[in-house]
Amino acid sequence: MGPHAQQLDAGRDELAAAARDAADDWPGRALALARSLSGLAPVPGEGRTGELWDILSTLGAAQLSVARVVEPHLDALAILRQAGLVDPEPRSTWGVFAAEAREARLEARETPDGWRLHGVKPWCSLAGALTHAVVTAHTGAATRRAFAVQLTSPGVDVLPSGWHALGLPGIPSGPVRFDDVPAEPVGADGWYLDRPGFAWGGIGVAAVWYGGAVGVARRTLGRRVGA
Repeated sequence: MGPHAQQLDAGRDELAAAARDAADDWPGRALALARSLSGLAPVPGEGRTGELWDILSTLGAAQLSVARVVEPHLDALAILRQAGLVDPEPRSTWGVFAAEAREARLEARETPDGWRLHGVKPWCSLAGALTHAVVTAHTGAATRRAFAVQLTSPGVDVLPSGWHALGLPGIPSGPVRFDDVPAEPVGADGWYLDRPGFAWGGIGVAAVWYGGAVGVARRTLGRRVGA
């Protein structure tokens, strides 16, 4: 094994150890790990995307729940960057809420004082522990747009969830109600889905699940496997 490969393995081992340690104080340490990676993890599409996926798969193999905290935080920061917005406050922690459900609808309305969110967004993972999120909302009958929203704002109500992911018990993913909550547009109508980074974000999620599969294989076989 050459020196470069040894350096990569050492970095993975350190990251994996941090992920395992983060599970001991849930979810505080996992959120702190996500923040610490904000300025270190590569942004997808800027020449080092493979390194980002390696980080996410390494985290997933070590501690899947921690990886599911880090991935959306880094994805949200990448979305804001792709939209040309300023970097968020360093102590903030982010999620990405873009799921849709027939029985829930989130609408964005433009007012003289800016955009406001009204309605319910389903499947908002760890919303009660995050400070901010990128959310998608309907701006018309057939149009949607992404918005940055502060989850500690008045009018944000994290609702109890009747659905629990058995493999991720520490990450509740219930609905959030927004009642006249201010929000900042992130791109134009349709931009969230049309941007090149949408596919990169999906592959980032896949990297986490790949890492989880590697972790299962390691525990089953009792040896190191995978990247």
